[in-house]
Amino acid sequence: MKIYEDNRGWQYSARPGLSGDTFSVFYRKPGKSWHSVRAVAWYKTEAEADMALDDYAAKHKMRRVDNEKD
Repeated sequence: MKIYEDNRGWQYSARPGLSGDTFSVFYRKPGKSWHSVRAVAWYKTEAEADMALDDYAAKHKMRRVDNEKD
């Protein structure tokens, strides 16, 4: 799973919604749980949400902090 981090230490990732059949970009503050980024649409596939995450991260100048194997 790709994870990006902004300059505040908030993390962002593409994740499924509660129903499990839609995906979007989510964020979490340090020590908190995941929440949907309201400015990003919901998608039918994880791949689409992953592309939206990449775009969102580039636009907000985030750095990738996971193992970067994708």
